[in-house]
Amino acid sequence: MKLDARVVLGPLLAAFVLVVTLQQTMDALHRAGHWSPGRRIMRARTDDPYERLDAAIARAASTTTSGVRDPFAYGTVAVTTVHHLFRPHEVKPPPLPPPVLTAIIWDNDPRALIHFNGRDYTVRSGGQFDEYRVVGITRDRVTLDKDGQPLLLNRPLKGE
Repeated sequence: MKLDARVVLGPLLAAFVLVVTLQQTMDALHRAGHWSPGRRIMRARTDDPYERLDAAIARAASTTTSGVRDPFAYGTVAVTTVHHLFRPHEVKPPPLPPPVLTAIIWDNDPRALIHFNGRDYTVRSGGQFDEYRVVGITRDRVTLDKDGQPLLLNRPLKGE
């Protein structure tokens, strides 16, 4: 097997450059004092920016939850009332507007068009929609019943 100088020269040159680079790097680290066997790194103590906030939360938690039972502790412990800073009040939804009679279709089987809660309903006498029951339909009005309370809806006049 015959070795060609051009084939061997490239890898030898790369190995030489690697060895020289490693030697120079190690020498620079030794001279700077960063690579010595007994050297310990001393870091400056930095203050925690959230230390005061953590202490304030711990103080508040210790005053409001003193005497509260620990769920992971064995046995019984006296429980005290924890006072909350925020007590939400009960929000009741606004009452829905009453149904509106849109039209009456008077034929052999009368029907009424009623608009309620954003929807349109086509109802017959004896039918039911939402929470209302249709008691009767005449030419001029529709009688509804909700929980035993009658509600009369008159036919709209022209232009209303």
